Amino acid sequence: MLDRAKKHLKFNNILLIIIMAIALSWTWAAITTLNRNYTLEQQLRQAKLENAILQLQNDNLRLEQAYYQTDEYLELQARTLLNRALEGEHLVILPRVSIPEDEDPDDNVRISERSNLQKWMDFLFGQNS
Repeated sequence: MLDRAKKHLKFNNILLIIIMAIALSWTWAAITTLNRNYTLEQQLRQAKLENAILQLQNDNLRLEQAYYQTDEYLELQARTLLNRALEGEHLVILPRVSIPEDEDPDDNVRISERSNLQKWMDFLFGQNS
């Protein structure tokens, strides 16, 4: 009877080991599959983002191309590159402004060195210091 119990115990242990091995392999396969699906989902999300960026760049290029075909762009390019003007427009050249020699250019710097509160006080009370 003891032999029979030992055989039964051995059979139960072997069966338990086989069941545990099957459960472990099934768990490992499930984890591997989940990890692979997660990686593929990340790649898909990244590809969709890149696609959206490329679509926006494409739309931007289409709008830029449409702008290049407008009369406004042609007029602007004619003005800047060819120095063209519309009828009735005249070029006005203003003389350069120079600081007189007797005036100290650091006076402007001293004014800006005052605090904002002091500038407001001078403005409100009409003080010019």
